[in-house]
Amino acid sequence: MTTAVEIEEDLNDLAFVHSHMVEMAFLPTAWALAAHSSHTWFEIVFPPARREDIPREPGVYAFVVKSDLFDFPFACGLFYVGKATSLYERISSYIGEQNKRLVDSRRPHVWRMINQWKGHLRYLYTITADVAAAEDLENKMLSAFRPHFNHRFEASVSQTMRAF
Repeated sequence: MTTAVEIEEDLNDLAFVHSHMVEMAFLPTAWALAAHSSHTWFEIVFPPARREDIPREPGVYAFVVKSDLFDFPFACGLFYVGKATSLYERISSYIGEQNKRLVDSRRPHVWRMINQWKGHLRYLYTITADVAAAEDLENKMLSAFRPHFNHRFEASVSQTMRAF
């Protein structure tokens, strides 16, 4: 006969698995509406071994969760996109989320992303000419990709996202 302790363990296992499930949107219609532009992206493991290697220029960054299993390069997911006046300063705020408790975080969704996928996150960034260019690229990427851990979108995208 199954004991209450075994049932509790099974429920904890299910909760653990469920907490790692993330909805992702793959919307070819949104991709088609995006004005394509080319950018050079740099990828580092998060947290970086050397923060001083991150440029101090403005740019756009993204967090991607990535498995290194089987040398399969596409076992990954785009979790978050943001803009920065200084990529160096911005990554510092994310590094700080690792050493906080959830109750001390002002952005619990970011805290969850940083801590739950620790060791499997990649920080990708591209440098832009200025902050305005970073804002423009960020908005285009958010509209096209709609990453799970982003909560602010342009009005037309937000309305659609809230419907679900």
